[in-house]
Amino acid sequence: MKSKRDEFRINRLKEEMRKAGLDYLILRLPENVLYATGYWPIFGVSMAIVPYEGETTIFYNEGEEDFAAESWLPDDEIIPYLYFGMHDVPKPNENFNKMLKELWARKGYKKKAVIGYEGGYEFIGTQNISVEARIAGEPGKRMLEETFPEATLVDAYKPLCYSRIVKSDIEVEKLKRTCEVTCMGYAAARKMLVSGVKDCEVSAAVEAAIRGQGVGYKGARRARGYAFALSGKASSMMRNPYFVTSDRTILQGDTCLIELDAYVDGYFCDMTRTMSVGEPSLKAVKMWNIVKEELDAMLSIVKAGTATSELCRVAKDIAANYGYDKHVNFPHAPGHGIGLQFHEMPSVHLFSKDILQAGNVISIEPHCYDPEWGGMRLEENILITETGYKLLTHFPLEL
Repeated sequence: MKSKRDEFRINRLKEEMRKAGLDYLILRLPENVLYATGYWPIFGVSMAIVPYEGETTIFYNEGEEDFAAESWLPDDEIIPYLYFGMHDVPKPNENFNKMLKELWARKGYKKKAVIGYEGGYEFIGTQNISVEARIAGEPGKRMLEETFPEATLVDAYKPLCYSRIVKSDIEVEKLKRTCEVTCMGYAAARKMLVSGVKDCEVSAAVEAAIRGQGVGYKGARRARGYAFALSGKASSMMRNPYFVTSDRTILQGDTCLIELDAYVDGYFCDMTRTMSVGEPSLKAVKMWNIVKEELDAMLSIVKAGTATSELCRVAKDIAANYGYDKHVNFPHAPGHGIGLQFHEMPSVHLFSKDILQAGNVISIEPHCYDPEWGGMRLEENILITETGYKLLTHFPLEL
């Protein structure tokens, strides 16, 4: 079933191409192919060619017909090629070289053109098979140089980011669906959190709920979650800037910080809840109140035109009021953009120069960490409007 044609995305992308002086875009990252066409590749060996004037074309791996058919493009612009087969080892760049030359000849595209490619991407959104991501590196660039010797190749990272930063109505609906599926994971966590269970068992239950309940939900074809359940001191982020779920056994009265990154059909949600096993301790209640105060303060100033640095400042100032402003207590930014990656523009940081726009979707994640006790974090996803925001993540905040 074809996706609904997203004229907002198409027009926004071509406007950014115009500003950057690009005649064509050649896209290979699944997140950008999805953005430009409505088709999210499986293996990450597909390509979208976006002309400034005219219709986009897809080259896709044979076997992905039913997914490529979800694109909003006309059928004659969706062209298969053989990537997997026993006649030869996979050589996608050789295939692309041949197909691009044929496409340029058939459509009469300019040879002395300015062609944008995905040169600046060093962090990418997962593809469907997340254990084996593919990016177009130097071999891909050499292929373009050989294919288009008269063209000027330009890194299109910024035009793509600027296009993607404001979401269309269609994208907002997809993000809402992802948030709803993510909340299914938290419902599973709430049931699972009892004395004697291990952090890793909680994490596994959350991820199972995302996949087990998410696939098929409102037509979703692909859903997956990456859950990190951390109880005790492990949740304080004292020794490292990342989370790794352990086999620690959770005890009565413990709190468990659950960070959950999930996607549905290529669109992400990034949430955090901190939950108590039984009656929360006085320390947990105190920490929760601090973080909730940060959250309320951030939300009170959210709207189009707000500097993202101000969101960070108000959260950090509140943490400072309680003595939690040092690096071990406030070690990371309290938010970020979200969409086709779970970290993308705009940046929510003290030194960011980004200004919120209507149509941005961001995560706000105020936090407070005590290395001798543990961590507390609450994270919501919101859609920025002209006068405020719309909440996308509807799951209780309470301990």
